[in-house]
Amino acid sequence: MKHKYSVSSKDVAREAGVSQATVSYILNNARNVKIKPETRQAVLDAIKKLNYYPNQIARGMKLRKSMSVGVVTDRSVTNFYFMKVLEGMKDGFQEDNYSITLLFDKHEKIEDAEFIKYYNSNRIDGVIFVFASISDDEIEHMNSTGLPYVVVDTHPSGRNVHEICTDHLAHIQDVIGYFKSRDIKNIAYAGPMPKCRNDRRLEAFINAMVYHGFEPKDNLIIRSTADDKELPEAFKKLFENKNFKPGAIIAGSPKFGMLTVKSCLAFGMKIPGDVSIVAVGSSNIFDLVYPPLSSIDLPLYDMGLKAAQVLLNLIKGGDKGGGNGSGKAGEETMTILLPSELTLRESS
Repeated sequence: MKHKYSVSSKDVAREAGVSQATVSYILNNARNVKIKPETRQAVLDAIKKLNYYPNQIARGMKLRKSMSVGVVTDRSVTNFYFMKVLEGMKDGFQEDNYSITLLFDKHEKIEDAEFIKYYNSNRIDGVIFVFASISDDEIEHMNSTGLPYVVVDTHPSGRNVHEICTDHLAHIQDVIGYFKSRDIKNIAYAGPMPKCRNDRRLEAFINAMVYHGFEPKDNLIIRSTADDKELPEAFKKLFENKNFKPGAIIAGSPKFGMLTVKSCLAFGMKIPGDVSIVAVGSSNIFDLVYPPLSSIDLPLYDMGLKAAQVLLNLIKGGDKGGGNGSGKAGEETMTILLPSELTLRESS
């Protein structure tokens, strides 16, 4: 179990063989104070050697906590998924009086990442990654430095990290079963091209089809960008094939769900009379589109709430790395799968 050791300016002064006041002058670029070049260099070398970062918050708390956590995401701040997770996190941290610091910077080296600098300067006590891409090298670095962190994502990564995910892909089997009960033979899948290695949406669709006795057909599977021109063209080829014309479509994301509805209506298909549609994912406008779109809804708020609870346990328990699940020594990392929900609306 690694503990974060806070290096002080006194430690820097001792290492450089100067007074603490001299260190302060150099750090603050004090004017009207003459500092010999060799003295300045000695202090700078000591800062680098000790990995010293000035405490930007300086609350003087006995526990040496910033009472803030960083949130890193690849999504837009207006993204529905992100905002719902953020809402849950906010409530999860509220009781412990923790604030949230949003961090969005891009970095070439993990050492230059904004959240690393914030943590090293005691401006945050931990990090939650919300739908953010994290490499194995970055995970290794964070574990070695003792940074407490939790990952929130839709799919489990299978890596040695604390992560909060959901079982929403398991509901694809329920959707296929529902279509089968309605004697729908040709079931199609339309989803985005995968952006990460653990995207298992298409795999879950194929496995669910086989489970219910269907033979997955390549000409009933669409994977494309969410382009307004590319996707309709793919649907055109799908509907022109009279032998395999789909009676139902599972859309791999909320955006694909709405584009699927738009495309089907453009080709004169009645929903759900000619084709039934269910989207994988959540949106606050599924009830507003016509017809209202059936969906496998993710527990986004609960994912944020649980992530906050896990991170607080890590911070309070003193476990500063990816090695222990709840901040207690000897426990392994955890992957928490929260239950999702199949919501049937008029489109199915």
